Amino acid sequence: MTEAAFRREMKNGLAGVYLLYGEEDYLKRFYVGRAQALTLSEDETQAAFDSYKMGTDAPDLDALEEAVLALPLMGERVFIQYRGGIGSLGTAGQKQLVEILGKVDPASTVCLVAPPAGGFDPGKPGRGKPSALYKKLEPVCTMVDLSAYPPGELKKWMSRRLSRAGVFLREDAADAMLCRCGRDMYILSGELDKLAAYAGAAGLSEIGPDQVEFVTCTAGEEDAFALANAVLAGDRGRALSALSYYKKNQINAVAALASVSKAICDMLAVSRLAGAGYDQAGIASALKMHTYRAGLYLSAVRGMEPSRLAAAAGRCREADVLLKSTKLDYIALERVICTIPSKKTGEVRHG
Repeated sequence: MTEAAFRREMKNGLAGVYLLYGEEDYLKRFYVGRAQALTLSEDETQAAFDSYKMGTDAPDLDALEEAVLALPLMGERVFIQYRGGIGSLGTAGQKQLVEILGKVDPASTVCLVAPPAGGFDPGKPGRGKPSALYKKLEPVCTMVDLSAYPPGELKKWMSRRLSRAGVFLREDAADAMLCRCGRDMYILSGELDKLAAYAGAAGLSEIGPDQVEFVTCTAGEEDAFALANAVLAGDRGRALSALSYYKKNQINAVAALASVSKAICDMLAVSRLAGAGYDQAGIASALKMHTYRAGLYLSAVRGMEPSRLAAAAGRCREADVLLKSTKLDYIALERVICTIPSKKTGEVRHG
């Protein structure tokens, strides 16, 4: 099923299981949120009784089965969002997953399975070459292809985003953004919000390439910050998703780790300076860092113990040794991510 077909089906009413696949996590999160709003009661208190959400740390099949067997309490349907990676389940786990999803009653349940980028390999179903797991899931799921937008569609989307803030995005500015910021919609969304805020403060009605150059971050800087921030937050799923940018673009794993290590070390320096009483301007001056970037780091490390930052830097150092002394390549960096302290998010919870 295409994205357009899924949008039409949402308007008519979803039923049963949908697997949202593709590398663009922004689209998955958007459509999960939209589907939930259309499925459940507008009353948030009532909707919470019929909503189940599983996290991305691990594919918790027991939690999923408990949600699948639940009955609606306050409305007509149960809504389940399952964001666990399913590509590493193994043969027994895949069989269990298919059996659980086969128990979903379309009359009372809407279940959206949305594995993060890298959490499910669909193969090439459009060319008649689906993966083995895709073939197993297709009989019990409606498969929804949420592939990344091509440049033309991305520019239309960016223009719509800014137009809602009353700002016109010139086409040469849109081209400049794609060259500077990349095509990841999460990153572009954040940069567009920054441009809208800047335009509002400066009284601008349109954005050109000069404003893009002045306000936005390059893709490499932003991806390194997003990956480092996810590592520090203990969000393994988001960290692996951010790492996928480097893998997709075939960036050397040592270079990827160097970017993350630099961001973490910068955060550690900012944290220590803040603890010594430095404000944003003072930190920027001491570290010869742009004031805006210093503000981003300050927000990221607020309330975080320097020891946690130092530990993260230590794990990066260990991964660097492995990268340079073994053939583990990205596996060394993925091991760092998969062993970071994380919050317990695999359990079933309402809301």
